[in-house]
Amino acid sequence: MAGGGFAQHAKNVIEGNRALLRSKGRRKRTKDDVYGKVSVTELSFKKSTRRDLDRVRKKMFIQKEKEKRQMFYAILATILLFFVLYLLFVPR
Repeated sequence: MAGGGFAQHAKNVIEGNRALLRSKGRRKRTKDDVYGKVSVTELSFKKSTRRDLDRVRKKMFIQKEKEKRQMFYAILATILLFFVLYLLFVPR
């Protein structure tokens, strides 16, 4: 009979797994059992003044304008590149 050793191995593995499950116990473990109780961390942040907030807003506005300008130049360069390639490779 071919494959008898494979069937016996599978049977042994199943029996071993059942034995492991019996030895673990029936109590269901929760995350708290594994990782411990969750503790609440108290954070304290510095209070910002109106002047600090305005300074941050101004920096963000300048950065956004800079990014808009870079995006515009990138799109313009891409359009020009495709236009030049079109003129080079389209037969007249």
